[in-house]
Amino acid sequence: MLALKIPVLVLTILFAIIGIYLAFRVYIAGKKINPATLRARAFLNESFLKESWKLILVSLILFIIRAIVELEELLENVIDYKSSELLDEIIVLGILICLILLLYKWLKLMQSPKLIIDNKSKV
Repeated sequence: MLALKIPVLVLTILFAIIGIYLAFRVYIAGKKINPATLRARAFLNESFLKESWKLILVSLILFIIRAIVELEELLENVIDYKSSELLDEIIVLGILICLILLLYKWLKLMQSPKLIIDNKSKV
């Protein structure tokens, strides 16, 4: 189990660093954008709303699974300690990945849209 736990912990640290970077970028982008524009972009972009809610739902389901595993560990001790520890680390990694994806979607939403130039209109 230790051989599998080390890569999971390394990935957790890596994703946490990526999350901090994305959160900082979202914070900086939030200072540069008009709040009314941000609200309009968020609520006019249907895929953004749906994907955000899906990521939040997956995160909450992972939290519930984690709590159930810990409760079962306390009450019945059916799952051995090392397996539950690894499962706990994997669940935390899954929650972190959902959070990073949500931050990335916010960053994409906050960045100014790129102008698409059609080659035919240049003629």
